[in-house]
Amino acid sequence: MRLSRILTSVLISAAVGACASAPSVTPDPNSDAARTQAIMARAKRWTGTFNPTGSVSGELVPSVRQNGNGNVELTPLASNPNLSHVHLSVSVSMDPSLETLGWAIHGGGCGSGDPPVLAPGAFPLMQVNANGQANLDVDMPFALWESGSYHVNVFRGTGTQLTDVITCAQLRRKS
Repeated sequence: MRLSRILTSVLISAAVGACASAPSVTPDPNSDAARTQAIMARAKRWTGTFNPTGSVSGELVPSVRQNGNGNVELTPLASNPNLSHVHLSVSVSMDPSLETLGWAIHGGGCGSGDPPVLAPGAFPLMQVNANGQANLDVDMPFALWESGSYHVNVFRGTGTQLTDVITCAQLRRKS
């Protein structure tokens, strides 16, 4: 009976030890593997330049040129390719009523009206400072298809329609 208990204890200990996993090791940031991951992420980045656009309305009036300039860069995170880091910087005309800007990434080209890659509420608003500048640095849960065509719209306030677009950037894949 005593030998049976000892054998049972040994077998249980061996089974528990065999099921335990080794701790995950984060690669040294200076290692070859970490550098390779960082280079691959940079190779899949998308960039674009915001240009002024003509506003669209349902009324029979001349289009109005919106002044919105800046740039955007989307880079997949090396540690998780399903997340992308978004750096967006835009400068708009001085307008005291304009405190926030919305934005979204859409398929297709500027003005196409294609739906965004995430729900409109998933894109955080940008605060406009007294000089008409708005900046954003955020990690977002999406990855763009390498063969796709995409653009970024910047919207007046919380708008999400083509009539609310202040400026647009056609994204280009950088390699």
